[in-house]
Amino acid sequence: MMDLFRKKWFWGALLGLVVIVLVVVNMASLNKAAAVKTAEVTEGSIVEQIYTNGTLEPKETADVYAPVNGVVEDVKVKQGDTVKKGQALLTLSMDKVEDQLEQERINLELTEAERLEAKKQHFEDYKKIKNESPDGEVDELDLSSYDLKIRSTRITIASLEKQLADRTVKATADGVVTEIAADPGQLLAEGSKIAALADISGYKAKARLSELDAGKVSQGMKAVVTGESFAGVYEGTIGYLAPVAGKTKADSDDASVEMTVDLTKPSPELRAGYNVTLEIEIPDKTRLLVPIEAVQYEGEQAFVYKVADGKAVKTPITTGKEGEEQIEIVSGAAKGDVVVTEGADSLRDGDKVKTS
Repeated sequence: MMDLFRKKWFWGALLGLVVIVLVVVNMASLNKAAAVKTAEVTEGSIVEQIYTNGTLEPKETADVYAPVNGVVEDVKVKQGDTVKKGQALLTLSMDKVEDQLEQERINLELTEAERLEAKKQHFEDYKKIKNESPDGEVDELDLSSYDLKIRSTRITIASLEKQLADRTVKATADGVVTEIAADPGQLLAEGSKIAALADISGYKAKARLSELDAGKVSQGMKAVVTGESFAGVYEGTIGYLAPVAGKTKADSDDASVEMTVDLTKPSPELRAGYNVTLEIEIPDKTRLLVPIEAVQYEGEQAFVYKVADGKAVKTPITTGKEGEEQIEIVSGAAKGDVVVTEGADSLRDGDKVKTS
């Protein structure tokens, strides 16, 4: 009987000791501060970049057209040549024009001679009539037909002389010959394209923006141009943004907007036709920001743990624009507030915290 009593006493004492230890451990854990990392609510902006692909083009281009009909006599340049404005590109053979001009000049001389002869004849007739009868009437001399013929011939001569002056086709601007579409002996029609010139002292990148991105950019914004075909990174400015959108592809419903970026610095490593990537940074307003990992959620309600007097204070917030690393706080926090960024998932409202 005594042994049974002693055993009960022993187990009861042991159980009491375990309870006391558990209470002490629990109290110690309640007083222990959780180690967390924190960050301040700051003012800043969320940087957003837009990327699109495009192609390098010369700063300016100019097409040269045949000023008159003619046969190519001599081509004086080739593709890749650098030319100055007014430099001869090719000459046209105009034998027929020269022959016609000579004939028109002869016609002019004949008509002028006929007009003069008509005046002389009229004067002789006048003298004869007056000698025979002082009161006799003399018809007025009409030279209008001669005058019209002379005027018409002179206009034709001027036109032919202009054609001969245009027999040498000249560059309309400084640049590099990127295309020459004429060979000796080739018959050219007036207005046909015979050459293309490019000003490679500068470049522009031509690209298209999706309709969503196009609404975020505007003329004058800065852009960065890079490419696999060259090593440099080039800055530029959006110089043109099309006022209307067009289809990206004929069989697509997606709309896009044409854009050009003018590069501010030329370089020998750049060439027209290179594929490029354009990066445009969208300006942003000043916002209240915290690291994304500081924001926790209960359903749709966002909250943060503010740190005040060494304790975690659970605070509902309203969020706004989100970036890659930071998120905007619209309400619920102020600049300078300290919030938990690491360790928040194991906290409860009012827990003691220790920052590290």
